[in-house]
Amino acid sequence: MKFVAVFAFLCLAGLCIAEETSIVADDKEMNVDGSYNFRYEQSDGQKREEKAELKTSETNPDVQAISVSGSYEYTDTDGKRYLVTYTADENGYRPMVKQL
Repeated sequence: MKFVAVFAFLCLAGLCIAEETSIVADDKEMNVDGSYNFRYEQSDGQKREEKAELKTSETNPDVQAISVSGSYEYTDTDGKRYLVTYTADENGYRPMVKQL
């Protein structure tokens, strides 16, 4: 009886182990002025890309501000796929979420 209980436990534990993911694409660029861009994609379908650039401030033309924009995709625990696009700058972080 002990053997059956241990065997059942090991089978259930095996179901809980998540599949390992790997990086299938990875690009990066860093510039001396502080701007950058990158993107990566994982074997499980998750993706992310982002770029940043220095822009003249809307409120003070003598000031440079960094502006970041990008997106990422993921699948939730119910299997639904989402795309999040965003901008982050002197006006704050502004995401938009879309179910795919």
